[in-house]
Amino acid sequence: MKAKSNVVLLIPGIFDLGHSMVRMQHTLESAGFTAHYIHLHYNSGWHGMEHLSEQLKSHVEALADESSTCSLVGFSMGGIVARHYLQRLGGLDRVHKFVSISSPHYGSFWANFLPYKGGRQLRIGSEFLAALNREIDSLSATSPVSIWTKYDATILPHSSSHLPLGASYEVPVLLHRWMPLDERVISLVSAELSDALK
Repeated sequence: MKAKSNVVLLIPGIFDLGHSMVRMQHTLESAGFTAHYIHLHYNSGWHGMEHLSEQLKSHVEALADESSTCSLVGFSMGGIVARHYLQRLGGLDRVHKFVSISSPHYGSFWANFLPYKGGRQLRIGSEFLAALNREIDSLSATSPVSIWTKYDATILPHSSSHLPLGASYEVPVLLHRWMPLDERVISLVSAELSDALK
């Protein structure tokens, strides 16, 4: 069995400009983690989740020692990119903890207005998400955590952010984009990642 490392990869959401998870990164580093805020190219999702998860795989291989496992924290679309990596690209062997924050695990109404591959994949009822969800139990190996807010107007319905396995936390944050910046959310992430190392 591989040793668990303190390496954490933070995966931003769609159209991220490089700010959404900086506060979380700094907090985790202060708590003793080696936190990397990664940037995926064409993060509009234009080329699809597969294109982004291949990049995530490369980041994991570059930043985490092959003899140990790391943690993934994905915000919004970043959580879906993480799931594709975990469930389709062998990531379950490299990751011991997966946290998703306001990710559209069952799709979002607003994805209907993104007329390209990634948008189609994130729609409610998409075959892409259905295929991942048919094998959702495989995520149990990562002791998954889903953090969500009932006020989310970006992930509609907001219940789409709730995974049916692992720990789930509802945090009453008023806006989707504030989720990874909220101190309560960051504290939950830090606590879950710390507990995973025990």
